[in-house]
Amino acid sequence: MEVIKGVGVIEGLNRGKFPYCNVVKVGEIVIDAGAGIEVMRKLRDKKLILSHLHPDHSSGAWLFKKILAPEEGKITLDSLARRFVTPDLVETWKRFISTSTGLREFECERYEEGVVIEEPEIIAISVKGHTIDHHVFLIEQKVLFGGDVDLTSFGPFYGNPEADPYLFEKEIDKLLDLDFEVFVSAHSKPVFGKEEAVSKILEFKNKIKEREDKILALLEEPKSIDEIVELSPIYGRKPYAKEILDFFEKVMIEKHIKKLEKEGKIREEDGKYVKV
Repeated sequence: MEVIKGVGVIEGLNRGKFPYCNVVKVGEIVIDAGAGIEVMRKLRDKKLILSHLHPDHSSGAWLFKKILAPEEGKITLDSLARRFVTPDLVETWKRFISTSTGLREFECERYEEGVVIEEPEIIAISVKGHTIDHHVFLIEQKVLFGGDVDLTSFGPFYGNPEADPYLFEKEIDKLLDLDFEVFVSAHSKPVFGKEEAVSKILEFKNKIKEREDKILALLEEPKSIDEIVELSPIYGRKPYAKEILDFFEKVMIEKHIKKLEKEGKIREEDGKYVKV
């Protein structure tokens, strides 16, 4: 799908939903590599830029010879697993990711925030909080590839230990000041027109506050972190890899609990938390 002349969006398998993503093609440049291995094979002669190193965005990177990423050197399943889960889940995560995405190790060169490609112009903008290395891209001053500011109904993901929902919330605001005509999401349909995109960005960002409010409501009666996870206020249902999704949910809940406790809205009683 061409969103403006010369800039196309290739929808990933499963309509671009996890464990896949939509990718952008700008001339001989491809942004992200998670559309599915067979899709990415057709693009392997292009130069690849990765928005960040989550496997649903980097799974097909090993097919490319020239890779720019927000990190330098060899990227392996093991190195990613040790970033994104705790040691007890490393092997489980690696099995799930290798089976579901086809990710293999690859070598990359580092790009810095700013102009990554001069012609066509591609500007990288750091948007931390989702991961420490997450970037969005402004293409030809017209198309904004929002990466995992993905405007999905699920909302922001911050289930890795390095993530920070409240930093993500602030960093997302950077996008509101940019001039663009089309917003491209890694996991949902493109949005045409900045006004509509801004409305959807704010709705997406507000999911963080909605989750905080849900957790607070659950704490009318004392509950442990594990009891909150069992109620699943964030995921609701976990149709695959439940052990991993439980971990992600627990990480996200813990980050909310920490803030709510610091603000004096909840207190801890014998290993459980209750609303003040």
